[in-house]
Amino acid sequence: MLLKEPVYDLDILSQSNLHIHTDFSGCAKTEMTFEDIVKTAVAAGLSAIAITDHFNDNITDRDFIDHINRLRQEALALKPNIKILFSGELSAYASGKTLESEEVRAALDYRLYSCNHFHLSFWGQPEDKSPRGYALYALDIVDGIIETGFADCIAHPLIGRFVKAFEDRCVLTAAISDNELGELMEKSVEFCTAWEINVGAILGDPVFGRRLWNIGKETGAYFNYGTDAHRLENIDTKKFLPEIKKILM
Repeated sequence: MLLKEPVYDLDILSQSNLHIHTDFSGCAKTEMTFEDIVKTAVAAGLSAIAITDHFNDNITDRDFIDHINRLRQEALALKPNIKILFSGELSAYASGKTLESEEVRAALDYRLYSCNHFHLSFWGQPEDKSPRGYALYALDIVDGIIETGFADCIAHPLIGRFVKAFEDRCVLTAAISDNELGELMEKSVEFCTAWEINVGAILGDPVFGRRLWNIGKETGAYFNYGTDAHRLENIDTKKFLPEIKKILM
């Protein structure tokens, strides 16, 4: 847990960007070198960043740990005036199932879990392909990873953006009741798991983003802020903050 207590001030939360990909992630732009990420974050006045490259089924434990160790060595050479969390966007691809080993988890400063990358070929899929079926399946995955105690934070929580079967990607979150979301967020407090204020998720599904924020505040949940940056121009959290404030506040 990065924060010692829940914070609901977006200006404070956005001082850190805890979801950034280097060019190690195949979906990131080639400009996303570690050195340029750090320089961009420092220039933006951020106090902390997390490097959260994907751990998918095309990565071995050893490859990922070696990558993390290389980043740590680069940071020693750079001596940047910013806190850096050497982290990963890990895959909880079905209820009770993740890809990474304990050795990988132990190598990370911050464990960000994706629980809804349904577009990936190895990801579990519900038998019931309706919005409600996907909603229950996603809730079960998040519930399971929270109970393990592995997760520091849930990435782009519960959104349906990655379900190719839905033209309207907001139907999944609309199928989740406030009670279901509230119970899950109460459990996250018990297990010290934060929820990501993910810029793309909030902008893409503002109704659910507002529900997540408001129910989170009611339940005493923790939030972390991340832009899910795949290019340098998206590292500065201030770029998106006014619009995020309009939606959540």
